[in-house]
Amino acid sequence: MKHIVALCYFLCPVVAVASTLCKLDSADSTKYLSHGQIRYIFGQPHEIGAIYQVCFNGLITCFEEDAVADGNVDTIVNCHKYSAKRRLGLATPKKQHVWPYATMCYVIQDAFTPTEHKLILKAIHTIISLTGISIVDLHKCTGQICGNCKHYVSIDQFHDKRGTFSEVGYREYAGQKVNLLKSIFYTGQGAIIHQLLHSLGVIHEHVHPASEAVVIRENRLYTSRSNYIPVQEAMVTQYDMHSIMHYLNGICLPKKRNIKYCTIDQNELDGCIIPTSSDCDPKATALLGQRKTMTKIDIRNLQLLYDLPLTVSRNEVDILTRHYHLRIAHFHKNKHDKSNEVPSI
Repeated sequence: MKHIVALCYFLCPVVAVASTLCKLDSADSTKYLSHGQIRYIFGQPHEIGAIYQVCFNGLITCFEEDAVADGNVDTIVNCHKYSAKRRLGLATPKKQHVWPYATMCYVIQDAFTPTEHKLILKAIHTIISLTGISIVDLHKCTGQICGNCKHYVSIDQFHDKRGTFSEVGYREYAGQKVNLLKSIFYTGQGAIIHQLLHSLGVIHEHVHPASEAVVIRENRLYTSRSNYIPVQEAMVTQYDMHSIMHYLNGICLPKKRNIKYCTIDQNELDGCIIPTSSDCDPKATALLGQRKTMTKIDIRNLQLLYDLPLTVSRNEVDILTRHYHLRIAHFHKNKHDKSNEVPSI
């Protein structure tokens, strides 16, 4: 964090207000950023080349997105870079989403141990068997799929400042990256499934417009803050708090459900309250996310994304959602009674 503040001091013309606010010299309605708040100044969230500001203790630092999911850091850039891009008439590339013919090709590089290689294949088979989508070894590719067998994801393990990450959705080139560090293999196939679903174009569940989780921006977040920005144009699907695509860190379910909490790109001027760790309900938060396998809602959402035959009905989704809410209500009702068992899903 110290190196961010130091770089920001030299790169970002901004006035510190009350030690934690960043005053903006802005033509729009945004007057300031609060501590930990994010604001895009060029491009849109999750686009390659988009630039966003983050306020840290009264100083602004600018970052440039590379449109990967789960990366630990984005690249720090001069905050004036966005002005140069606008003068040159540059635009961020259009986001690519689904793989044509509902088929993704892959190559597993030689960096993995036999045990790791086997677990990757298990994760691939799990996605295929649960959803009906096609994920094909590039060496077995034929015909027009995967851009006439020229486009594929390269599943590798290499040192990178971003850690474990994936390039999201179909990128129309050879070797789009999925980087799987050794640490994610310790818990089984779940984290691998999470990354492969990103490659198929699935975004994080906690950025869903209907997300019930709040981001605790006061803390150092699990990954770069661009991974927590809401996606308002997200496909209309049911929010799934237990999704394999839901973060478990840096977010929580609040104790009070009737309060409008700020998202990571908002502050009090937007008519909301900035959530802090004291607002969190630890027991209810334990429901958020998991890294075991795809939920029924995960399965349905991928099938909807790729127009595949549905094997999970909307009624099943509604039943699961009600179960989640019943468990949360149970936590609230019995928060002082540790002897009560929690109803299972």
